[in-house]
Amino acid sequence: MLEVNDRDFIDRDFKEAFLIIKNSKNILVWGDEDADGITSTLIILRTLNTLGKNAKYFIPSRINDGIGLVEKKVDLFLKKDIDTFITVDCASVNYELIKKIKLSKKNIIVTDHHIPYKKKVEKVPYINPYFLSSKKFKNLSGSGVSLIFSLYLLKKFKIVKDYSQSFFYDPFNISLAAVGTQCDKVKVDRTNEEILKYYNGIFYHIPYLKELDFNENTLCGVFANSKTVSFKNPLVEYIFKENYKKSFYIFLKGVKRKIENYRKKIEKYLKEIEKDSFEKEKFILIFRKDIDYKYIGVLSSILSKKYNKPVCLIGKKGKNFGGECRFESEKFNWLDTLKLFQNYFVGFGGHKKAAGFEITSEKIYEFVTQFNNRFNSSK
Repeated sequence: MLEVNDRDFIDRDFKEAFLIIKNSKNILVWGDEDADGITSTLIILRTLNTLGKNAKYFIPSRINDGIGLVEKKVDLFLKKDIDTFITVDCASVNYELIKKIKLSKKNIIVTDHHIPYKKKVEKVPYINPYFLSSKKFKNLSGSGVSLIFSLYLLKKFKIVKDYSQSFFYDPFNISLAAVGTQCDKVKVDRTNEEILKYYNGIFYHIPYLKELDFNENTLCGVFANSKTVSFKNPLVEYIFKENYKKSFYIFLKGVKRKIENYRKKIEKYLKEIEKDSFEKEKFILIFRKDIDYKYIGVLSSILSKKYNKPVCLIGKKGKNFGGECRFESEKFNWLDTLKLFQNYFVGFGGHKKAAGFEITSEKIYEFVTQFNNRFNSSK
């Protein structure tokens, strides 16, 4: 069991977030379209439902909308009857849009675990390990942050008497947090170790997963293949509404086929990429117009492990291009590296070992040239 106490929640952000939720009538949970973001969305939705709050959700399409708070959709929801936005697994870097929401006389609570390289907006609670006092929360995933926020709210709203009751109040939420933690590949410290113990519980809560022979190697793909269409995300719809009917089974069967096709595509792209030699590069930067954005994160991880070097792969992302950068080393920081080139990007963010960016076709070639001149000039 994850042991927490009142001292872990001493930051004002928790109390301010509680007061906002207590006085909110219509809440929008704003998520992210990956395993960590979808599980985070579900945890907070399920918690707000327990608290008797009216809550809806929105998860932007990474391809059509982007990641985090995106202006067109923010503007759309500002016109609706919503008094509070709660972001999950995103938005720490969206200073301008957070400020815009505040200036529109709406409340916003930012829950996230990404590095906040921009300043905080005043009078906005940030439930983010980089701002929180408790060392127990240091390496949480987005879903881990959602889980500890849920534990706090359940006790604060007096649904339970103490945090031990809070932890076991909704076992499904613990399993969702374990899935998000596993899939986001965060550092496994003592806190995350406790959360990950409940990973296999997801197969109990969603029996179709076991029936269709999904396992630890394919489960992340289930969430990764849940794409937002017309403001609805399939997994969130099925799980939150507990709609475990035949349509859900058919959806999961389709996902299984997509995972197998995805695996074949990865193998194909790896063979093509590795026709080139990367032995001389200190940093491996690969730009491929023919590779879709959804493959590049996995490809970057595989190549980085194989060559034991920082790898950044850029592929097609809608009308623009998207880059995903990986390197499992405590001595290297991809986010700091990307900061050096931030003027080229539409947006960027992430972690020390895994970061990403979006860039236009007008700037991509100059960026690649400048990057290689700076880091691979001896080639």
